[in-house]
Amino acid sequence: MVLGIFTVNFAFAQVDPLTDIEFLQTGVLNTSENQFHISNEIIIREFFNGNIIRVSGQVIEGFPYITYSKILEDKIDTHGMIFISGKFIDLDFEEKIIQEEVIVEKNDDLSILVQYTQRIYDKDFARIDIKIYDQEQNKLNDFYLNYGFVPNTNIEVIVIDEEEQEFYSTSGIINDKEILEIEFYIPENSKRETLTVTINAENENSKSSKILQIFSLGREADGSTSTPSP
Repeated sequence: MVLGIFTVNFAFAQVDPLTDIEFLQTGVLNTSENQFHISNEIIIREFFNGNIIRVSGQVIEGFPYITYSKILEDKIDTHGMIFISGKFIDLDFEEKIIQEEVIVEKNDDLSILVQYTQRIYDKDFARIDIKIYDQEQNKLNDFYLNYGFVPNTNIEVIVIDEEEQEFYSTSGIINDKEILEIEFYIPENSKRETLTVTINAENENSKSSKILQIFSLGREADGSTSTPSP
């Protein structure tokens, strides 16, 4: 950055404003909402034996500003204002800490095994029983295997109708129990349609999903019954 116009008294300077005042190094001024860039036309003045340094000028975006930096025991405390749209706005000189978000890709290694009501009539409850297994310990997807369960797993169930509207949703945790039992009601006079069920399972290390369909058959015919599916 090239600095153009200076009026500086360095006789009693305790700091070098061109190297020690941060915004003169970065060339950037910030308000709470916007960022501006200083031009090379600035005026620097020192007062009280160099304990107060005033910097004024105009940012490249066209707005005038003025700052005062107080030097106390080799520390610099800067305040200032910028004139925008007929009013003064405070400048922000707090250090901006940029935290880089670290995204950890989770393993898709959970076996989501279900038994559920595949065909159902109105005025009845659809049932979904969910178990979560480690894939390596249940390679045959045996719903009745009595080991290999994955505890502390968050379960989300979303049921969508044919108009892509949410019909039902719930969530739960498979913790000390090895099975999560869910029921939802099919109201009277419901139309015939296919409901799409999405089951999401997630814990600290893994995240997996399963999609299945339930056929809502409307009013029950004589002798008909809802059909469970493994």
